[in-house]
Amino acid sequence: MDSSTAYRHRRQRWIIRHSYFLLTGLLLMLFQLHAQVLRVVASAEDYPPFYYQQGETLSGFSVEVLQAVATELQLTLHWQRLPWNRMMQHVASGKADVISVFYKNPARASQFYFSNESYYREPLVLLCAQPCPVQYDGRLSSLEQQTIAVVRGYFYSMALEQLQFNRAEVVDSDTMLFKQLLNGRLQLGIASLVVAQHTLKTELENNKIQVLYPALDYGEIFFAFSKQSTVTPAFVAKFDQALQHYKASAAYAALLQRYRLD
Repeated sequence: MDSSTAYRHRRQRWIIRHSYFLLTGLLLMLFQLHAQVLRVVASAEDYPPFYYQQGETLSGFSVEVLQAVATELQLTLHWQRLPWNRMMQHVASGKADVISVFYKNPARASQFYFSNESYYREPLVLLCAQPCPVQYDGRLSSLEQQTIAVVRGYFYSMALEQLQFNRAEVVDSDTMLFKQLLNGRLQLGIASLVVAQHTLKTELENNKIQVLYPALDYGEIFFAFSKQSTVTPAFVAKFDQALQHYKASAAYAALLQRYRLD
């Protein structure tokens, strides 16, 4: 083999190897584009009907809304259940990408990216253990002398944050709040009406716990994204477009009806 032939063979081998690496890189980029993983956290405590465990499957309204948006954006969701405070720390530090159920306030808005609009508006109510000694006429000011339990770390609404009642911050979850109302250790507590109706269906029907109407306020539920992960404002803008598209669909209306949220 003369030197020119050997040179051609070396060049052909180099071109083949180079083409292989280029093709591999292109395929990897395409795979990452079409199979981007979004790391989602939800509280370790079930929050029905928004998320709850059914055997090995995480189900719920929020789970299905996020999955619908993820499908449109060709995202793969990786779910993790964590205690409430650790859940927020994971997203704040970039160890996770998104919180699936979150209320928005100025402090959180500076720490997280939020979807432009909420995907559900839930009534917040006062639960009273029976026999209930409280008369509530809809005026928040009438509650200022009451001792009311709230879940530690929760933000409910600006109106309720400004209300000057005695906060019994003795519970770490809605589940604990409900249990302590039922065993008489608490008299009053703030909760989502739809969560209470799903969790306390029998107790409400048997009048063991009373819902005091009207609603104290309404909470807007958002998806909140980490500012420390690979999530960017451009990604959140695309997410918003997909969420708006889904909320305008018949599928979203059917989902609201199926979870009795319409």
